Amino acid sequence: MSYTLKITPTAFSDIQNGIDYYQSQQKGLGAKFADHVQTVLGKIETLPLSASIAYADIRYKKIYKFPYVILYVVKGSTVIILRIFNTHQNPSFEGSEEM
Repeated sequence: MSYTLKITPTAFSDIQNGIDYYQSQQKGLGAKFADHVQTVLGKIETLPLSASIAYADIRYKKIYKFPYVILYVVKGSTVIILRIFNTHQNPSFEGSEEM
């Protein structure tokens, strides 16, 4: 089965915030973070049902080398990326109304 990724505005904002933060810490680190996010999103798109379930039907996948996880749900052939958050923070699902 072929899947389509849909990134919520909140998740997109999470990605941008992560890039901005890491770029402010070290030049080029924001781009490395973005590359790792893209790699994991590609894996999710290919095999979305292989990730662990965090809660109810929400799955998660770790972003290697960074303390972030991607939370998502699979609805038919669509994978909805809900949040991409730092594991040192308490995630909010506000803005993830597209579930």
